[in-house]
Amino acid sequence: MTIPNILTLLRVLLVPVIVILLISEEKNILLWWAFVLFLASSVTDFLDGWLARKLDQESDFGRLIDPIADKLLIVGVYFALVENGTITDLHVVAFILIICREILVSALREYLAQFDINMIPTKLAKLKTAMQLVTSAALIISPLFSDTFLLYSLIGLWLSVVITISTGYSYCLYAAKQVGFKNKFRK
Repeated sequence: MTIPNILTLLRVLLVPVIVILLISEEKNILLWWAFVLFLASSVTDFLDGWLARKLDQESDFGRLIDPIADKLLIVGVYFALVENGTITDLHVVAFILIICREILVSALREYLAQFDINMIPTKLAKLKTAMQLVTSAALIISPLFSDTFLLYSLIGLWLSVVITISTGYSYCLYAAKQVGFKNKFRK
């Protein structure tokens, strides 16, 4: 097992711990712990890919598990934030839109794999991930701060939605173009 893959698996293993901390009744200290563990998980998201390239340890397993780990972390945290009352009302729609996009893009990846087409993450998709991580971190600790902090965190959530939907759209266009191109040469 390579170091990058160990970091990715660590991120997966931290998700249930973070979720439990977020939905616990005892808020103050546990929210701080959830925040710290979330930051550590977020760092592993960037570190695993960098190390894989730097140490020449890129692998099929890493390419498969890394996006799954990302989605588990973000979706797990969003579920917990809805459960603990941080994300409420109309803002739950933002969470649902993000989940729908993640499911769509994951399905697209699987579909394109049938044609031996790889969906490489774009720079905008990397920005999307970074924006979701920063916004999630802010939302995790927002109950410890003012309503203004929560408001700015929720604005960040909606900005994440805009980027998330636009990357989903661009991946759909890419998939349609690639499959159409492949089908032209199959006839």
